[in-house]
Amino acid sequence: MPASVPGYDLRPATESDIPAIHALMREMAEFEKLTDIFQATHASLTHSFFGPEPAARCLVITTLEDPGTAIAYIMWFHNYSSFLDRRGLYLEDVYITPAHRGRGLGGWVLKHLAALAVELGCGRFEWVVLDWNENAIEFYKHHGGEILDDWRVVRVTGEALQRLASQA
Repeated sequence: MPASVPGYDLRPATESDIPAIHALMREMAEFEKLTDIFQATHASLTHSFFGPEPAARCLVITTLEDPGTAIAYIMWFHNYSSFLDRRGLYLEDVYITPAHRGRGLGGWVLKHLAALAVELGCGRFEWVVLDWNENAIEFYKHHGGEILDDWRVVRVTGEALQRLASQA
């Protein structure tokens, strides 16, 4: 795995990290102006990450001075490409508290996940970024990310999901 950032530790989340992860997720929802759809609870996150069939994996970054307090979280899961006939690594969330940005943590996370994707035999590593988040877009491009202008995210949620499902 890639070299570390001095003063920090990147590790798999544990159940004791759930309160901090939840708080960091709420911070990210506020930053992204999406608090109106934020529904995660401590119980739901515990089930999603540590239940019998985990929906996603979660990593946290802590400082060496305070290894019990997460200052960042990273959530990922596997997706699958029919054309590559291989699973991929999908980065759902990466959130680093403002006080710890600009220290190389984001690049460390991307390199770590890219190395993990290769180690796991994944055919690709992908994620989405909000179109107004120019800093993130430039950061991802700097690290080799390609913004796919010819693809659009399609989502069915809430009442629309219920309506579609009721037609089955």
